[in-house]
Amino acid sequence: MSSYRHACGLEHHNIHLDQGFSALIAVNTPGVDDSGVSHAVEHLVFRRSEAFNREESLFQLSALTDLAINASTHADITYYHCYSPNLPTCLLGLNYLLNGLLAPLFVKQDIDYEIYCDQYYGVINRELSYQQGEQQWVIDISDTSAHRCYQYGGVIELISQLNIDDVTRYHAQHYQAKKMLLITGNIEPAVVAPLLDCIDCNGKSDKLYRRKVSTQTHDYEVNKQVFRWWIAIEFFDYFSKHYTSLRTLIESYHAQLMPPQYNPNKQQQFALDVIAPIDCLEETLFKALQEYLISNAEESSIEEQDKTQYKFSSEIMHLVNYHKTLNTGQASDTCHISEQNVVLSLGAATQFRLKKQPIINPVKTDKPNALLPVKNRLLTQLQDHFIENSDQNSQYKCQPLPAVFRTLSNKALQQLTENQNKIAKVFDVQHCLMLVYVKPLEENLAIITSFIISAYPGFLAARIQGHCYAIVCQYLDYSRHLAFYSAFDVAPMQRLAVMTKILCALKDDQLFIQQCLPLAKAKLNNTNGHNITVDCVTTFLSNKICALHGP
Repeated sequence: MSSYRHACGLEHHNIHLDQGFSALIAVNTPGVDDSGVSHAVEHLVFRRSEAFNREESLFQLSALTDLAINASTHADITYYHCYSPNLPTCLLGLNYLLNGLLAPLFVKQDIDYEIYCDQYYGVINRELSYQQGEQQWVIDISDTSAHRCYQYGGVIELISQLNIDDVTRYHAQHYQAKKMLLITGNIEPAVVAPLLDCIDCNGKSDKLYRRKVSTQTHDYEVNKQVFRWWIAIEFFDYFSKHYTSLRTLIESYHAQLMPPQYNPNKQQQFALDVIAPIDCLEETLFKALQEYLISNAEESSIEEQDKTQYKFSSEIMHLVNYHKTLNTGQASDTCHISEQNVVLSLGAATQFRLKKQPIINPVKTDKPNALLPVKNRLLTQLQDHFIENSDQNSQYKCQPLPAVFRTLSNKALQQLTENQNKIAKVFDVQHCLMLVYVKPLEENLAIITSFIISAYPGFLAARIQGHCYAIVCQYLDYSRHLAFYSAFDVAPMQRLAVMTKILCALKDDQLFIQQCLPLAKAKLNNTNGHNITVDCVTTFLSNKICALHGP
């Protein structure tokens, strides 16, 4: 292990890993209100910087290299991370992250596209629109006690108020190099220092972020209340394991026990929530729960697993664990609480009225805003990267469809089987999906084409302009289909038609295909794909999509 503090103030620790190259940047981002400002800054940091000033940069980096790059916002910390089996590619990703973190570009249009605009639009707005109709979310915002967790993801009422001044102030306050920690796997400080030398970290505002306060008047359920017990996070696994039995017990009192949520507050406690009739007494539920806990005390030690491990790949989790070790002085994979029988005693519950579920704006399917024209260009840094590192050993793996598309996927596969079609288009109120059948001999061509499509600014426009949460093209090796989908889209049905039109435009954009093809072939790293040409890609698009274009 080696460590170093750069002249800009950034502290860097490098640790040895068995394989690959990885980087994690930890930024303390305290929640101060329910605006989700830390979540908003995360999105904008990823969007553009002085060095990478085009909105599609991140997507092209991911599409045309084997770089895995992402970020996640938690209650009081945000992690930015990247991984590649190749050092030059990982350094390209790290350079992208460092520039975004230390020298971002915040512009009004990006606020509209990435956060909120015109009631329906904005990536975070699309993400939150359906979350805020869930019962657990309503319970969380109903709690106004000192123990509650801020909605660090944001609530729509308050994210709609965020502006450039807000994100600039929050960024300046918390995204200072001296307050960040960089942890790398197999990347020495001497290699990172030149990247930092090229970034101007000066010129930040000294004004503090101003908290957002809700001015809405809320309606409350007439006959419902919530009892919330705050319990040490070490017992989360116990309550998850016993949830079904506890739920049945609580139902006997005409009340509802909510599934435990791994969202610890600042005291490292999770909330156990019960929705109860207004005439139900806390002491009644307390007695029932306490008797159950005594009767079902664990006979062995309780181990509290760190649930953040499920948010990261194994390569990045090594760095996260190292970061937590620095903070706590002990490894964070597993925390042994007791070697004896454990009896948990409940404290007093927080009691509050339950707000009514908000009315969610319907998806605007009738007449969505038209997408603005985009320039279909390839990121200059990617072209330079290939010229300098054309002999890298890439490792590509096909990924399954996200779980939210399981129902639509089954519907599309059934449509393909029943109608003997080569293409299926399906949608619901939130998402849309198109599947295109691929012959065995076309597999490498389909994968390479999917990389090029995923880098095409025209294809990405719906995501970049805030019409959906994600738009993706990927090959499904388990079913031999090329999949196109848009998630949490403002107009899923229309997106299918627009998507097909854009793919036909790509067919005619031979310059873009020519620029992307060497990178796409290098990413696949398969000798069977070396003979694929621009004409192969255009013919594939023409025959597989454009010729089969239907309603």
